[in-house]
Amino acid sequence: MNKYIGLDIDDKKIVACAVVAGMEDTYATIPFCLDELRKYLISQKKGNFKVHAAFEISGMAGFIYDQIVDSVTELQVVNPSKATWIYRTNKKNDKIDARKMAILYQIGELPTVYMPSKDVRNWRRLILHRQKTVNKITRTKNQIRALLKSQGYFKPVQSCGFWTKKSRLWMQELAAGQRDFDIFSRVQLDNLLNELEMLEKNRDGVTEVLDEILVNNSGAELMLSIPGIGPRTAEAVLAYTDKIDRFSNGKKYCAYFGLTPRLDESGSMRRLGHISKTGPAVVRWALCEASWRAIRYSPALRRFYERIVGGMAGRKKIAIIAVARKLLMIMRAMLKTGETFNEKYLSEQLEVAA
Repeated sequence: MNKYIGLDIDDKKIVACAVVAGMEDTYATIPFCLDELRKYLISQKKGNFKVHAAFEISGMAGFIYDQIVDSVTELQVVNPSKATWIYRTNKKNDKIDARKMAILYQIGELPTVYMPSKDVRNWRRLILHRQKTVNKITRTKNQIRALLKSQGYFKPVQSCGFWTKKSRLWMQELAAGQRDFDIFSRVQLDNLLNELEMLEKNRDGVTEVLDEILVNNSGAELMLSIPGIGPRTAEAVLAYTDKIDRFSNGKKYCAYFGLTPRLDESGSMRRLGHISKTGPAVVRWALCEASWRAIRYSPALRRFYERIVGGMAGRKKIAIIAVARKLLMIMRAMLKTGETFNEKYLSEQLEVAA
C-alpha cells in the first residue's frame, strides 16, 4: 500500500503529514535534524507501506535530497510556483502546506522539479558563480570609467582602450599620485583597481576548472562544432540539460529554458505573448549572446535571421530570440543523434521550412 508524506521544512523544524487512502491523516513535528527525519521516514514503512515523500524546493534542497533519498521508496522536490492556484487558500500554516503536498502527490498533481546528481548540481553552481563574477567585473569597470570621467578623463591618454596594459599602467599612475588627480579620487581608484585585479584572477581560476570539466563531457565536442558556440555557452546548455532523454520533444526543451512564448487562450481567442523567461537565466543569456556570433559564421542561420527581421529594424530582437530557439533545437537533435553540426543539412531544412 502507498503512503504519501508531505514535508514542510524550515531551518528550525520539519512538519510532516502522512496520507493513506481510507485512513486518517497523521501529523508529526520533528526538530530540524536530518538524522531524525530519516528515522521518521524509515518508521513510516512499517506495515509494508511504500513511502512517497515530497518537500518544497529551496537553497538547501539538494543537500536534503541526498541525505534522505534512500529512506523512502520515492522522493520528489516540489515547485509550488507552477501551481499557485492549487495552493491558494485563506488559511495557511505548516500542517496545511504539508497536507497539500501529500494530497497532490496522491492524486498525481504535484508540480515536481527534476533533481540532478550532486556533481551536476555543483557544476551548475560553479557556472553561476563565474557568471556573477563576470557581472562584478563589468560593474567595477563601469565604476572606474565613471570616476575617471568625473575628473575630466573621458578616454585614456594613450590611443587605446581602457583595459589594455598601457591604460591600466596609466590608471595605476593616477592612483599613485604621479599625475594630476586629487587625493579622494586616488584612494577610490586604487581600491577599484585592486578589486578589479582580484575579480579577474578569481574569474580566470574558475574558468580553468570549468574548462577541465567541459573537456571530460561527452557532449562538448558536439556543442563546440556549432558556429558561434563557445565553451561557456556549451557548458551552460550541457549542465542544465543533464539527460537529454528527459525532454520528449524540442518544444518542451525550449520551454524548459524559457524561450517559448506565453500562451493566452480563451474560447476562439488565442494570443501568443513574450517568451516565458522561466528556467535558468544563465543559459538564455549565453544563448542570446552566442546567437549574434552564430549568424556571423553560419550562412543558414544568417538567412533565417534576416527572413524573420524582414527588413524591419524593430524586429532584430525578436529574430535573435528565434535564432536562440533554433540553436536549442539543433543542440537537442545533436545530443540525441551524436552527430556534429552540418551546415548543408541545416540550410536544406530551413529552406524546406520557409
